[in-house]
Amino acid sequence: MKISRREFNRLSALTGAAWFGHVREEADSSKTPVAIVKTTDRNSGFKRAADMIGGIDYSGNTVYLKCNFNSPDPYPAATHPEALRAAAEFIKAKGSRRIILTERSGMGLSREILEQLKMIDLVHQLGMDFLPLEELAAGEWQRVELPGSHWADGVEVPGFLVQKPCLVQVCNLKTHRFGGQISASLKNSIGLIAKYSATKTHNYMNELHASKFQCAMIAEVNQIYSPDLILMDAIEVFIKGGPESGELAGPEIIAASKDRVAIDSVGLAILRHYGAGSPLSRGAIFEQAQLKRAVELGLGVKSGKEIQLLANDKESRSIAAQLENALTENSD
Repeated sequence: MKISRREFNRLSALTGAAWFGHVREEADSSKTPVAIVKTTDRNSGFKRAADMIGGIDYSGNTVYLKCNFNSPDPYPAATHPEALRAAAEFIKAKGSRRIILTERSGMGLSREILEQLKMIDLVHQLGMDFLPLEELAAGEWQRVELPGSHWADGVEVPGFLVQKPCLVQVCNLKTHRFGGQISASLKNSIGLIAKYSATKTHNYMNELHASKFQCAMIAEVNQIYSPDLILMDAIEVFIKGGPESGELAGPEIIAASKDRVAIDSVGLAILRHYGAGSPLSRGAIFEQAQLKRAVELGLGVKSGKEIQLLANDKESRSIAAQLENALTENSD
């Protein structure tokens, strides 16, 4: 396979960076781990990344699974079928007795979107339950106040979310042209809150998208819950446009973490590395508005220096070392 001189130089730089980075296969207890796997195989990628993070046991637990079914557009707009399969099989292998796929789509009704994506049969085949949040009764929603936030009167969430459930996220990685800037794990949480109020005439999504503080509001919703694990599918990403369509790049990366701020900062580093444009290309990574607000709220790491990238093969260590440089650049 022939490659351009520019690509050869880029790959050589990545290989060189790996020798000088602090990328390891096992976690340092003083830092927050994010595992990186360079692969196009979601099944092995999810398992390898999650196993490097460690401490995962769902024995006897019901696990809520939040993927990305915002619109009926194909991956990376929506969760790839093999990502759904890989996540379900991994959760089962870790002992879960029940998996509930839950979603509140933004560009249509969740059940209809999964039907259009031909995912309903796969959900049933995998033995999962499906909970479209639009189908909950009014009494199954609970309003949550978010003091000091940019939300006028809090938000409404399904009752199970405030009961500290075991919840696993599978997020895609993409730019977001409607004001969110980046769509990863923090943004994926918007699909867990109500679009319409169950108790009053109000559209929370209109409130969000009309605000100049949209990125901050995305972070603020994440105060309501904490995921047990985040699996990021960045095999393909949108580096322009998004969330439902855009310019594609192929990082061929799977990442895993238990920290939303850490994994989203790594996601931003991936987008920058593969050519994401303004506003994501400017400034220190932790100055991006979602991440900055998430740090202020104590939702995760405060800087790239608190993250340890884990990788267990040469190719993964190469890209991880390059991402580590981006994470710590301009870091205090």
